Amino acid sequence: MAPRSYSQRKRADTAEATRARIVDAAMELYRERGVRGATIAAIADRADVARGTILNHFGGADGLLDAVAQRVLETLDLPDERLLDGVPPGEPRIRAFVEAMVRFFERSTPWWQVFEPVMQRPELQAQEATYWAGLGRLQAAALGPGVTGDPEAMAAIGALIHPGTLGSFLWVLETAGLESEDRGRIVGDLVVAYLNRRPGVGPAIGSGG
Repeated sequence: MAPRSYSQRKRADTAEATRARIVDAAMELYRERGVRGATIAAIADRADVARGTILNHFGGADGLLDAVAQRVLETLDLPDERLLDGVPPGEPRIRAFVEAMVRFFERSTPWWQVFEPVMQRPELQAQEATYWAGLGRLQAAALGPGVTGDPEAMAAIGALIHPGTLGSFLWVLETAGLESEDRGRIVGDLVVAYLNRRPGVGPAIGSGG
């Protein structure tokens, strides 16, 4: 390998490591102080870099926030359609979807608490839009046309698995000593029980249609 190419690669590796260290530091401080309380100066100090280095890599606080939001979504492992590979249509897919969303909610709760006060920021709204779009594709694949074509059923399921609903419900179950797997199963039971009672939907679920 030519010395110039080697040098360029080493610089790129170093730049990527520096960028990752800055994102790590920002994540730590966001959790400790909130997004508004984590200044560029404080993040630079935690990452052991100059303030200008952060500006060079991210352009400013907004760019850094966007990078952190992307990292958070990656580390939280947002469920997608691969979750359903090999899972039969109907009730098995519905349960797999609901239980995966419950576990995702439990993983993501600390970060929702961090970002909620600043969700009006365009960087976070863009990441939120990506989240909802992915969730919509997964939900459609899991529920099937018999459910997705029923507006009331979709509204009911959306309410049952919405973070605002799940938060209190799962907290009560956890306080009662139930493990994550059991909490997910119970929410799945509620969704399936509702759909089985919904005219025109229940038979399709039972038959896998």
